[in-house]
Amino acid sequence: MKQSQTSARSRRMKRWVAVVAAAVASSVVATTASQASGNPSSAKKPKRGGAITYGIDANIGGWCFPQALSAGPLGATRLVYEQLVERNAKGEFVPYLAESWQNNANGKEWIFKLRPNIKFSNGEEFNADVVKFNMDIGRGLTTAKYWSSTPSYGSTGIGVNSNINSVDVVDNLTVKITLDRADNDFLGLMYRAGRYVMRAPEQAKNAATCSTNGIGTGPFKIQSYRPDELVTVRNDLYWQKDANGVQLPYLDKVTVVVIKEASQRAAAVRRGTIDVGFFGLGDATFIKDMQKRKSVLTELKGKTNLWGQWMPNQSKAGSPFKYLNCRKAIAHAIDWKTYNTVRLKGLGSYNGSIVGKDHIMYSLEGSLPFNKTLAQDFVGRCNTDLGAAGPFKVTLYADTSTQSLNNTKAIENMLKAVGITVNPTYQAEANILITNIYRPAGNSLDFAQGTPAEGPGAGYVMPFFIDKAFPDDSTNPLRTSALAQAYQKVIAIGNHTDAQVGKLLYAAMGEPDPKKAKPLWAAGTKYLQENAIAIPAIHGYTFTFVNRASKLNGWGKYNNPDGTRVSVVEIRGQDFVQIWKG
Repeated sequence: MKQSQTSARSRRMKRWVAVVAAAVASSVVATTASQASGNPSSAKKPKRGGAITYGIDANIGGWCFPQALSAGPLGATRLVYEQLVERNAKGEFVPYLAESWQNNANGKEWIFKLRPNIKFSNGEEFNADVVKFNMDIGRGLTTAKYWSSTPSYGSTGIGVNSNINSVDVVDNLTVKITLDRADNDFLGLMYRAGRYVMRAPEQAKNAATCSTNGIGTGPFKIQSYRPDELVTVRNDLYWQKDANGVQLPYLDKVTVVVIKEASQRAAAVRRGTIDVGFFGLGDATFIKDMQKRKSVLTELKGKTNLWGQWMPNQSKAGSPFKYLNCRKAIAHAIDWKTYNTVRLKGLGSYNGSIVGKDHIMYSLEGSLPFNKTLAQDFVGRCNTDLGAAGPFKVTLYADTSTQSLNNTKAIENMLKAVGITVNPTYQAEANILITNIYRPAGNSLDFAQGTPAEGPGAGYVMPFFIDKAFPDDSTNPLRTSALAQAYQKVIAIGNHTDAQVGKLLYAAMGEPDPKKAKPLWAAGTKYLQENAIAIPAIHGYTFTFVNRASKLNGWGKYNNPDGTRVSVVEIRGQDFVQIWKG
C-alpha cells in the first residue's frame, strides 16, 4: 500500500513539474494587477465547498517542537495549527484560542482564560492541561508530560521561553504563567510571528511520528504530508462559525505545493496552475511583474513589520567578527538603499535602524550606514587585528533558488568592492540554513543574514539580541539544567558575549510605562548599532497573489473571534478560515 501511494505521489509531482514548466515557457510580459480592495465579488454570499492549491517558497520541514519554520512553510502549518494569541488588522494582539488575559501590576504573572468547547481534529479536548504541556515542552522541561529525549523535543523555544519560570493549571480553562523578569510585551512573545501553536496530546506523545503527524485545532487537518506537498481537508470538528452561524471553514480542501523558484511560482499563479501564491521581498522582480496584472491577479499585501538585521557571528571558530573593526567594515560596506532599489525594486525600506520608525526600539543613534571610504579604512584595521589569520574573508549563504543566489551575489559584489575576500556562496535548502543558524551550540554560519524579529513591539525582537538565553541572575529553575545550558546560544544568533546588551534591554522590558520605556529601548538599539552587533538592513513584508479566475472571496472581509478585523496578510502569509470559492 505504501509503495503504491509513493508511486502515485511521484507521478503526481512529475505532472505538477511539467505543468509549471509549461506555464513558465508560455508566460508573457505583464500589463495589469490589483490590490485587495479590488477583490472581485466580495459582496456575494459565502458558499461551502471547493478545493484550492496554494504555492509556497520552501519545504515544510516538519510539525514537531524542534522544527523552526519561516515564511511560506510556517503559514502552511497554520492551516492545521492555532495559538492563544493572534494579531488583527490594526497590528493589535487579540485573543484566539485564549478568550482573555490579564497581568498583575509587576508584569510577572499572566492569567490566560481559554475558550470552551474546542477540540483538536482528532477529537481530543483543548484545555489548560494541553496549554501547559505544550509550553513546558517548548521551554525545555524534561519532566513535562509527553517530553521525549529520543528524539529530543529540545528546540529554539528553550531560548525564546527562558523568561518563563512556570506554567500552572488553575482550572480546566485557566492557565497561570509566571515570569522571571517583568515583561510588558509578553503578548508579542506569545504570538511569536504565528509560531506559538498548540499541538494535540496524541501528536506529542508519539515522538516517532510527531514531525510528520501535525494535529491541531485549526480549520483543516492533514490528509497527506511530504516536505514538498501538503494536502489538507476540512476539519469537521472545527470550533468557529461565521456571523450567520455557518460551520467553518468554507473550503473542502487546500493543497500546498512547494515551488522554490519564484519565476515558476509567479508563472503558476498567473496561469491558474495554482490559485494562490506566496512571495517574499527577495522575489521582487516577479512581484513587480505581477502587480501589473490587474485583470488577472488580486494582490494581498501585508504591512511593513518584518525588521531586517544582519548579525555577524562573533564566536564562531576563526570568525573575524570578534573584532569590532571587522564588524564595522561590513556595516559600512553594504549599500542597502541601492540593494533595495536594484534587487528589491524599491519594495522594501531602509531607514538606518534595526526596526521601523514607529517601533518602540527605533533609534538612528549609533547606526553605521554605507560609506565606502570608511568601509575600506575599517577593512585595513580589521586585517591588522587579524594578523596572520588575515586577510578579512567571509562566506555568504543563499537558499537553492536562483533569485536568492542572485540577491546574495549583489551583496558579495559590494563586499569585494571594499577589499573583503568572499568565499564561494554556501547554498542549501531553506530549512537546512535555519538548522545551521538555530543550533543549540550557536550559529554555525558567518552571519545570520536576517532574523525572525518582527511586529510592533519588542517581545519578538529583543530575544535575538541578548548574549545568552538565561542571564546570570536568572531565577528560572531550569537555568542550570543540562538542556538549558546546551541551548544558551540557540537564539543568540550573533553569538556575542556582551552582557551589556542584556542589561539595557532587560531594563526596558520591565518598564511598564511606554513613555519611560521608549528611551530605554532606544539606548539598547544605539548600543547594538554602534557596536555592529546588529546591522540595520531592509525592512519589509510578504505578498500573496490570487488568480482572479479562481473566484476566491473573503480576503480581509471577516473578523477574529474577538470581533476585530482579521489581518489580510501576516509575515507567514494569510489564513483560509473564511475564504470561499464562487
